[in-house]
Amino acid sequence: MEEILAYIALHKIETLLIGFGVIVLAFVITHWQEVKFWWLNLTYNFPVIGKISRLSKDIEGFDENHKWFYSEERLCRDYYNFYEKVDKDSESFDEAKAYLHSAGELGRKPTPTLIWVMIFVLVTVEAFGFAYVLAGFTIPGASEATQQKGAVGVAAMLAVLLVWLTHMTGQELHKNTLIKKIRRWYKNDNAGGSNWRDLKPDEQLITIDNTFDDEKSPNYIRMLNRIDVNDKVKATYTKTILTLFFIFVVAIGATYIRDQVLKQEIASSHESAVNIFNNDASPFADTDAASDDDIGALFGDAAVDNAKEDLTALFGGEEKAATETGATSNSSIIDETNLKGGEATFMILGLMFVFIQILGIFFGMHWDFAGRESKEAYECLRGFSTKSAFLGFYDRAKTHIARTAQKQLQKLQHAMNIINDNSGTDAETTALLRNNKDRTFKHYLTFEDK
Repeated sequence: MEEILAYIALHKIETLLIGFGVIVLAFVITHWQEVKFWWLNLTYNFPVIGKISRLSKDIEGFDENHKWFYSEERLCRDYYNFYEKVDKDSESFDEAKAYLHSAGELGRKPTPTLIWVMIFVLVTVEAFGFAYVLAGFTIPGASEATQQKGAVGVAAMLAVLLVWLTHMTGQELHKNTLIKKIRRWYKNDNAGGSNWRDLKPDEQLITIDNTFDDEKSPNYIRMLNRIDVNDKVKATYTKTILTLFFIFVVAIGATYIRDQVLKQEIASSHESAVNIFNNDASPFADTDAASDDDIGALFGDAAVDNAKEDLTALFGGEEKAATETGATSNSSIIDETNLKGGEATFMILGLMFVFIQILGIFFGMHWDFAGRESKEAYECLRGFSTKSAFLGFYDRAKTHIARTAQKQLQKLQHAMNIINDNSGTDAETTALLRNNKDRTFKHYLTFEDK
């Protein structure tokens, strides 16, 4: 953990950028429709290259059937795509609630923003942990800075892939619980002697709009009509097996690499100590060799050997050897302790990694939907339990989109009139551009609904 914190402290800018990106990504995922509407307004109002600037140049194209300019219709159509999503009434409330109830997912919710933030924070920590481990192995021969950047990229990709796999696995397990429920209900119905059909969905495709068409069918058939299953109507575990295999491969691989890095660091520390000792001892070794040569030249080699033996006996050469042996033994004990402690730590880190992935699978099981249109039904309900609150919300949403669309349409019509005045077109086009009181977004809704 200390190494990861040191790595983060060394790359503060990258950490801040990743943290900011995590928050933005989580917000975009959970508020996708709002982000899309904001982007639509931005593309229309952008100076020079915005859609209003480009569409206003088309003052010749005119729809004779609707008596609208094509550029006006294009703008209204873009905003109508958002308007129709919030054009809900009391019947829409009943249909959405009935669809979720039949799919067995009434009360479920999509993954909350806070959970996505927590997931991505865990992913970020994992990425930095992997980056520290992989730093020396990603791009062999490259500089240390390049290796670290490469390690961050590989680790981030690996962490995001794991989030995606664990979330899909959780959804698969949730879907399997619905399939098992269908088979259990079907078996009980068959045991009672009231089974009158094979276990298969109806030929008619059931959606939110026609959710009441199969209300006379058994509950398990209604649930089956709303989820995609195989021809045998059995649970599948393909994604689960793939994800578990990937998780254990990464956990074992990361633990192995951590162990190799630790052994490499221990070996490097010994190599550094030996180099320092040799560098310090080399001047004395040269002096001793020179002295031995001088004495040997004067008195002979036998005198030199006898003198060494006398000095060893006098000053305790055996004690020196014993000291060196003891130091080596202490060093081995320390190395063994560090190695065992490191291996235990790596096992704990590996278990934590596996636990985090299991947590991601649990989140996927607890949130999100398995029905074909369950998510759309939930987004329609917006979590409102009463019909009055539901209708009040959508009335405000429709008013907001309609006002925004009308404001943009007026900007477009004003820009078209300016271009017409500057270019000097025929009198008929000028009259059509001037008389635009019937070309409003409210009027566009009347013939679009038809």
